[in-house]
Amino acid sequence: MKSIFNYFEKTLLLLSLLSLLLLLTIQYFSYNNNQVFSTMTHKDSKLFSFFNSSDSYEKGVIILKNLTPDYNNIEILLNGEYIDDFTKNDEIKIYVHHNDMIEIDGTKYNNPLKIKVIGVSTNMDLPKLDTIVITSQSIEILSKVKLK
Repeated sequence: MKSIFNYFEKTLLLLSLLSLLLLLTIQYFSYNNNQVFSTMTHKDSKLFSFFNSSDSYEKGVIILKNLTPDYNNIEILLNGEYIDDFTKNDEIKIYVHHNDMIEIDGTKYNNPLKIKVIGVSTNMDLPKLDTIVITSQSIEILSKVKLK
């Protein structure tokens, strides 16, 4: 009986050490942003895959310009969250991901406000360059981001 407990103890210790090593390996790959370990469920079977994190988290850049500089408290919302406004500068540079929603909040002013897209990164399909959004006491959708 004592030998069974010794065997069980050694097996449990070995499994614990292997689990710790596996955890450290996964953390190493995630920390260096070279690889990300992910799991997906597909028809009751688990698939494990290593893929490049830059493929899954590709970013785009959008530069917006306020065409009504007398009104500078216009907020830019990304997925409903406040990102920036035009109080410091007439241009804003924002970083976006695929399927992000960009909105212009002009609810603080009664007059029509114009915001123009003056720059987009080369990997972006939407929003298009030179797109103009006019808002007056409302939150207008600029575009949903689509990357190539």
